[in-house]
Amino acid sequence: MRYVCIHGHFYQPPRENPWTGRVPEQPSAAPFHDWNQRITAECYQPNAPNYERISFNFGPTLLRWFETEQPDLLHMLVEADRTARLRFGGHGPALAQAWGHAILPLCTKRDRRTQVLWGLAEFAHRFGRQAEGFWLPETAVDTPTLETLSLHGVSFTVLAPQQAETTVDPCRPYWVRLPSGRRIAVFFYDGPLSAAIAFEGLLESESVFAGRLAAAFGSDPAGQLVSVATDGETYGHHHPGGERTLARTLALLDENPEIRLTCYGEYLERHPPTHEVRIVENSSWSCGHELGRWRRHCGCAASEGVDQHWRGPLRAAVGGLRDATENAWHERVSKWLSDPWAARDDWIAILLDASAARFERFFARHSRTELSPPERAELSELFELQQRLVQTETSCAWFFEDLARIETLQVLQYAARAIELGERLLGLDLETTFVDTLAQARSNDPEKGDGRDVWNEARRGRPGPTSSR
Repeated sequence: MRYVCIHGHFYQPPRENPWTGRVPEQPSAAPFHDWNQRITAECYQPNAPNYERISFNFGPTLLRWFETEQPDLLHMLVEADRTARLRFGGHGPALAQAWGHAILPLCTKRDRRTQVLWGLAEFAHRFGRQAEGFWLPETAVDTPTLETLSLHGVSFTVLAPQQAETTVDPCRPYWVRLPSGRRIAVFFYDGPLSAAIAFEGLLESESVFAGRLAAAFGSDPAGQLVSVATDGETYGHHHPGGERTLARTLALLDENPEIRLTCYGEYLERHPPTHEVRIVENSSWSCGHELGRWRRHCGCAASEGVDQHWRGPLRAAVGGLRDATENAWHERVSKWLSDPWAARDDWIAILLDASAARFERFFARHSRTELSPPERAELSELFELQQRLVQTETSCAWFFEDLARIETLQVLQYAARAIELGERLLGLDLETTFVDTLAQARSNDPEKGDGRDVWNEARRGRPGPTSSR
């Protein structure tokens, strides 16, 4: 038997206004209200027949939007994972993901832990089971990240072939042995075949697509796995009609008695790794410059004449804001809670279910003493401050070509909300240093100006006065 696994990484950046909780109208998504609505219509809904037969992950920000705006779609995804377990030997095709789509190797140890724990908790809440696998945003990886996954029960992740130190056979999984003595399995997807799906028109024909998958096995194909991984939006949004080609391709593969469609968890149980590999530290599937795409002008996404030195000041401003609040936040919360950082890790329970019963369990576990309603209200705002700081690391803010795109404006709105909370609750002056650092960045559009101008643009979504200091 030969095995095929097609993985889709389904994700959209967060889009809600942090003050109102609503997604504002996005004219660039016309005729739809916003990009979530548009891509749902073009991709997420049309792929309904496919989810039971592929591997997939949906970013938590997208699942949270589904919960309020597309509950039937969320239910369908959960049911697809449940039904697929009958097909895949008890293993579900859904993978967890870091909660805020941060580049985990660029996070502090504490923030990396929170991103992983919140992502795993969100997955268990949505899908009713513990995650076996974990999709790393941009497949960005280093050894501490793999240690964090392994420590919290993750069995495997998926990387690009160039993220291995040596040439690997993508038809087999590998062990990565970790300094702690633990190990984690890694699947390396077929790079050329995945690129052909995403960028080279392979979705124009199901017979060609199925043929390429069947031809990708090695000289001794028995037990081998051909796996491909692309953005899930490839199927219907980036390539209109791609979801239909995918469905027909899956049907053709199902008809082939020598090929079994599988998911990574099932394959790992049947064929555990027999080889070990070392990863390339600070690597990803979308940047070959040691994660430069999220911290400096590395050339990724840069067309002729485009300057991306704005990435550095943006990274410095976000990191500086986190550092400036850390000690004061910890001291303030320690008045009421025994371990503030452990409580932050558990706050995901409230983000998922803010019921009175859930609050009672949270405070019973973490409080030093009985808390008054005003104290509980203040603690809730202090944890919102941490939530917004976590969201300022959303990778999309650095991914594209310019400082003034909507993805960066979104992250700056999270920073503005964090600053508002930090100044009021902790008595800190946060905005001055943040904006002075950000002002060193400059948009490639002269009309957009520098970081201070972009900051003022982002803050227009804030109720009340919006002028910067």
